[in-house]
Amino acid sequence: MEQLLILISVIQKNILNIPFFSQAAFLGILIIFYRRLVDHISLEPLDNLKLRHYAFIGLLALSQLLAFIGLTNEGYGIGSILKKFIIAMITVANFLILYFVMNLLMRNDYQIKKIVTGNFWAFVLLIGICLVQIICVFLGGRLESIVELIGRYLEYHNILNPGSFEKISYTQSTQRVNGLYAESGFLAGVLAIGFAPFIISAMKNKINLFFPNSCYHGWFYYGLFAVLMGVLVLAKTSTGILAVVVMALLLLWAVKGRERLNLIVLYVIAGLLLALIVMRVPALKNMLLSFTVGKTDSDSTTMRLLATQAVFITVLKNPLIGVGFGQTSHFNFINAPSSVKQLAEYQLFLKNKEFPDQSAWGAVLAQFGLIIGIIIVIYIIHLLLDLKKSTKWLQIHQITGYQYDQAIYDSAVYFTIIFLVLGMLSIQWSFDLFILIFFFFVNYRHYLNRKITNNLKDGEVYIYD
Repeated sequence: MEQLLILISVIQKNILNIPFFSQAAFLGILIIFYRRLVDHISLEPLDNLKLRHYAFIGLLALSQLLAFIGLTNEGYGIGSILKKFIIAMITVANFLILYFVMNLLMRNDYQIKKIVTGNFWAFVLLIGICLVQIICVFLGGRLESIVELIGRYLEYHNILNPGSFEKISYTQSTQRVNGLYAESGFLAGVLAIGFAPFIISAMKNKINLFFPNSCYHGWFYYGLFAVLMGVLVLAKTSTGILAVVVMALLLLWAVKGRERLNLIVLYVIAGLLLALIVMRVPALKNMLLSFTVGKTDSDSTTMRLLATQAVFITVLKNPLIGVGFGQTSHFNFINAPSSVKQLAEYQLFLKNKEFPDQSAWGAVLAQFGLIIGIIIVIYIIHLLLDLKKSTKWLQIHQITGYQYDQAIYDSAVYFTIIFLVLGMLSIQWSFDLFILIFFFFVNYRHYLNRKITNNLKDGEVYIYD
């Protein structure tokens, strides 16, 4: 069940056709009932919630209600506002269910390790789909029937970019790799944020995070890292290029001593080989230039910069409580600089009456406001400090499994850093996979607290540093 939950979270398309309700949350409900009725497991996740947590949920609901009421000034009727508020609360309910089920599935070492192993199998699934698409793009019609099948049943189609789906799949239509997502940039965000933190942490700590009962083999994780980097490059997206840079620097920071020197040499060799291949293969050269240097002069980049400016103007005009979940489109049209209205992409947005946010962090602040945003930032900082303190205590007292705990803490740090950097761009911050991984780290703090308490009770240690 632990692995299945992670696997289904990589599918963005709502294959169950339940409006506003994710299939990961639906599976979570089934798991909760199964664990209670079949396994007779007591449901105690709410024991970890304190008054401040309930207060935050209440504040979130109240601030969203006030934000939606503010839409009356924009000409929205009460019925429309009530519908929007209900949708927002359903989304919050989705998140709470994911927290609840993740807590339920993290009662012991075995379950926790199964979740991390599930992350590996989700990575294999998504990379496998990407490799099929890469073969289709670079080697012609080979595997096209499989790509078409994936596009028909599993791929999310973006109605704001109909040109990307002139054929059944995004890959067939654009000759770019997108995995299961609406755009290549979303794929890059999922690969870098959802999987890279665990791979880099395993390499830093020399521990087999994905298969903890087996010995660590550096070649295995370096191989995973190389495949991940290669797919990000071949995805033909500036988000992927930024992710490659961030991941490369994080790994360089993570490893120490001779391994760092070897990594620098490896980076130089890889760079030289890439340069040689690019010079020998004009198609690859054009691809890299068009999505790096060449993109700085494109209308697409201009559109993204001006659209980002629009969403942050929305933040400045509605700083405290925001404009409501999913309601930034209306304000983006209002706050968009006049120069953006000359671009073809803007005209497409205008035709579809939807102006998507071009910055994840801008979208969060615009929708929820600075009050909620600041509370979340403080919470994340506190979470990381707590994880660090607990893992340090376990290390000092040499508690069994402390190396694994340290690796999970490092994964949380890398997850936060990569999310922080890529969140400046247009990634989907609310993907089920991101929410599940975040709640995994949240509940890992509870697990570590229980672990420390149990060791104190058993009399193995007597001092809490």
